Amino acid sequence: MKDAKRHVVVVSPLTFIYLLLTLAFVWVIFQISGIIISVAVAGIFAIALNPVVSLLERKFKLRRGVSVAIVILTIVAIFGLITSQVIPTTISQAQNLNNKWPSYQQQIKDFSYSHSLTKAGYDYSSAWLNKNSNRISENATSISVGIAGGFFSFITFFIFLIYMLASGRKFAVILSGLLPKKVWREQFVKILHEVSDRLGNWLRGQVILCLIIFTAAYLGLTIIGVEYALTLALFAGLMEAVPMVGAYLGAIPAVLVALLTGSPLKALIVGIFFLVVQQLEGNLIVPNVMRKVVGIHPMVVLLAALVGATLLGFVGVLIAVPVTAAASVVVGSLYKNYYDKIEK
Repeated sequence: MKDAKRHVVVVSPLTFIYLLLTLAFVWVIFQISGIIISVAVAGIFAIALNPVVSLLERKFKLRRGVSVAIVILTIVAIFGLITSQVIPTTISQAQNLNNKWPSYQQQIKDFSYSHSLTKAGYDYSSAWLNKNSNRISENATSISVGIAGGFFSFITFFIFLIYMLASGRKFAVILSGLLPKKVWREQFVKILHEVSDRLGNWLRGQVILCLIIFTAAYLGLTIIGVEYALTLALFAGLMEAVPMVGAYLGAIPAVLVALLTGSPLKALIVGIFFLVVQQLEGNLIVPNVMRKVVGIHPMVVLLAALVGATLLGFVGVLIAVPVTAAASVVVGSLYKNYYDKIEK
């Protein structure tokens, strides 16, 4: 019987150094992941707002910097208007709701203790909330650091948004210049224009959807007579930005508040109201506002949202649709180019 051959693997010092550099690079990327996400989100919104800036340039013969300034100042003005008009009322209603929460909690407890099954669910939920609230109080310093980091990420996002909008063309030229062939550079510029148009349509459609849901929820809750209608409607409008499940998430607080401050009948009416809104949103509003401008199948949107939530949490859910829309443009353009070459 022949002896088995021995294989000796020699790892050179240079290979070991490469491995250490790779690990160090991955560690650095992980440490600055917040900044990378802020820059990526800024890039998405810069591409989405680029058609508006370009429209101002063409229609009013303005310089790029002036057009960017108008767009940014308009966003700041709208945000300031919302802050000055809506936020104070929302904070007041939220504080009032917080002050009355102990009595609401007692109502929930009394109702839950009337049945053995609901009593077990209430005890489990209370234990979980107490455990996590204690953990939150123990980690107050970490939470403060997280809030500060979130504020820094927002500032980073805004700075890069302004920079990318102001020098978007130069940045695109620099990126296209990295490609060796002219046909590749032309294809890159074409894809970039298509992505810009698609994301611009997505952003405008998303704003319209949020405003529609906010207005409908505010009017409906006001007519039904639910307290804190403005706060609940604002939450429902913001949740509309979450793909697929946003309408359901926005309804939960309204139903709960209607149950606590009113009656089971009022909560049922609120639930039916949001169910009708959700049906109109899913079958009428979204198809006419979003699917035509974004062109993505709902199942693809749901899958993208799940992947985004797994990778980046809530931020991943929010950017799932624009990233998928951009990817669909890139893949579609590359496939069409490849198919045309085969046909020829």
